[in-house]
Amino acid sequence: MSRYVFFVSAIILIGCQQNYQLKQAYQIADEVRQEYAPDKRVALFRIDTIVDGELLKLIGETNLPEAKKTFFDKLKLAGIAFEDSLVLLPSAELNGKNFGVVNVSVCNFRSQPQHSAELSTQALLGATLRAWKKQGDFYLVQSPDDYFGWLDDGGLQLMNANELENWSNSERGVVTQDFDFAYEKADENSQKVTDLVAGDILQIIDNQSMFYKVGMPDGRTGFIKKNTIMPLADWLASRQPNADNLVATAKQMMGRPYLWGGTSGKGMDCSGFTKMAYFLNGIQLPRDASQQVNVGENVDTDTATLKNLEPGDLLFFGRKATPEKKEKITHVAMYIGDGKIIHASDRVKIESLIRGDSSFVEYRLASFVRSKRILGEIGKKGVVRVADLRYYQPSKKLSD
Repeated sequence: MSRYVFFVSAIILIGCQQNYQLKQAYQIADEVRQEYAPDKRVALFRIDTIVDGELLKLIGETNLPEAKKTFFDKLKLAGIAFEDSLVLLPSAELNGKNFGVVNVSVCNFRSQPQHSAELSTQALLGATLRAWKKQGDFYLVQSPDDYFGWLDDGGLQLMNANELENWSNSERGVVTQDFDFAYEKADENSQKVTDLVAGDILQIIDNQSMFYKVGMPDGRTGFIKKNTIMPLADWLASRQPNADNLVATAKQMMGRPYLWGGTSGKGMDCSGFTKMAYFLNGIQLPRDASQQVNVGENVDTDTATLKNLEPGDLLFFGRKATPEKKEKITHVAMYIGDGKIIHASDRVKIESLIRGDSSFVEYRLASFVRSKRILGEIGKKGVVRVADLRYYQPSKKLSD
């Protein structure tokens, strides 16, 4: 009887030890995720399951080599034996084509690899993406502002580092008109090749009188009117992000429809609108309102007078922090002066934060949380110039 009791006790002890290590491994995984990928929208460290056995089997994926190394080092330090099944992206199945360049005027990122999934964000023609893996007809990609999403294979042209280098070192131009087209011939009456929106990037191949011959990432060519496009270097040099230009750009988008996940002239959500207004003036903001609130300089704001606000400031709305709940940002707008904001809500429109004005909205004022100043903080506090981003300028060497 005593031998039997000892045998059962040993099994229980081993089982308890395994359960403890399993719990410890999950805890370590969460610590690493909090350190390296606290925002899953822009960094990937996912442990799907940890299978218990003689060795813990770690199943998941990450695009962060340092996070994987740290995770394994901590497991070893804790004395946990494990089998490495954690996939480090990019996937070998991409055969080195770890980049993509957007191939349509506006491409749609989905939250899942299917067309029926939620639209999470967009990217413009000519934008460079990181490609991480393929599932079916979709690629897991990352936009220039590091936002993850699933893009169908018609929306991008895959490239390896050398192909991307050739694209980046070619003469490129930026579409400056709100909407236009590239044509099959240097003739507006000829067949359209693609539609175009402001911010699209194309290769400039040849100068032909009133038109440029242009190239797209997949090799298609077309012709666009010269007043539609500006050479990339000239465009970058001409951006003057000041209050007047920001307000003017924002007002040019008046009436555009609200589109959840939209970041283009075809439709935009609230943060897509502020992001586009700043981008067209040479500043890249993070994608979402809850990310944009973390850049720039805080502005003390008295909602009764609004006296500290300046045109171009970003105003954030939602729920203020309380002892019981964290702050929650759900909306963003741009201040344009005289107590008014411009934002995407149903459509791009102007509203007032001053009671008594005809466009005053009580709910908007009541849900105000805080404001941030972007102008004056360029190059610091998370405010990035487009001209400083590697994919918007020629590069002698682009590595994976």
